[in-house]
Amino acid sequence: MNAPTILIVEDDANFRRVLEFQLTEAGYQTTVAENGEEARELFSEHRYRIVLTDLNMPGIGGEEVLKHVKEVSPDTPVIIITAFGSIDSAVEAMKLGAFQYLTKPVNGDELIHVINDALKYSKGRAGNPFRHE
Repeated sequence: MNAPTILIVEDDANFRRVLEFQLTEAGYQTTVAENGEEARELFSEHRYRIVLTDLNMPGIGGEEVLKHVKEVSPDTPVIIITAFGSIDSAVEAMKLGAFQYLTKPVNGDELIHVINDALKYSKGRAGNPFRHE
């Protein structure tokens, strides 16, 4: 069985490499995007099991990535990561359909736990013909 593929959207090259390493070590396949524009293009061409996106990026930010993913594939979990977390931005992200909202620095074990929860959630959503939208 193929490992789930996660789209990582992060403009900070060092943090992007850390995320990619952590997720690869945990057994996931990853695709990386350096910005929101690239993420939207990638997501329009391919489906990923999870999208992990930074909130604050130049150009198209994480909120727009979240909206795009939810328009194209409502059941795909989107996890928001930000260094500039606030209650207002967390509430807004959750209203838009984010699965989880994490602040940097992100604990690797916590991230893997959230990703595992998101995979269970998306599998349950996809397999439930009685779900309500």
